[in-house]
Amino acid sequence: MPEPTSRALKIALVGTHGISKTTVAYELAGLLKRRGRTVELLTEIARECPFPLNDRATREAYQWIIARQVQLEIEKSPRADVLVCDRSVLDNFAYYVRRYGETGTEADALAAYCRSWMGTYDLLIRLPVSSALVADGFRSIDVQFQHEIDRLCDHLFESAFDRTTRPVYIRGALSAADIADVASSMITTAAAV
Repeated sequence: MPEPTSRALKIALVGTHGISKTTVAYELAGLLKRRGRTVELLTEIARECPFPLNDRATREAYQWIIARQVQLEIEKSPRADVLVCDRSVLDNFAYYVRRYGETGTEADALAAYCRSWMGTYDLLIRLPVSSALVADGFRSIDVQFQHEIDRLCDHLFESAFDRTTRPVYIRGALSAADIADVASSMITTAAAV
């Protein structure tokens, strides 16, 4: 019988839209590959969503995005040493909260599911708002909308995660190389245990 494979180190780049998460995710995946790691990259799920988004988003859109994120993380994790995710389920939930609120049966259930799933990540990197939004034909370029999501991410992440939690949460303008160094250190530490 073959040896069971170890679980991939799962990294999520988190925060509001328009903060270069996707760019950093691609750079990080490339760096880790050049360091000899097998890497799977999970790009932002919202771009595949068949339902309206931004200010016209439906409850079903957010449920679809979160469910699809989990499904793809499950599928991709066994294929690599590292899974780099452009978002986590919790920052996807921030968009739901902005549109529909954080109270009520559905919000409570979705929040509980997302919080439970957060335990599957090893490293959360919260990138800051650092430059002007650029129109990409997909995400809203409303700066107020962007900052509302950023504040909701503060609320959802800052109260639950820090450098001592699992997942480890680091907030700052980290480069892909900085993140690769943290990830490599975590892999080395895990291998030594």
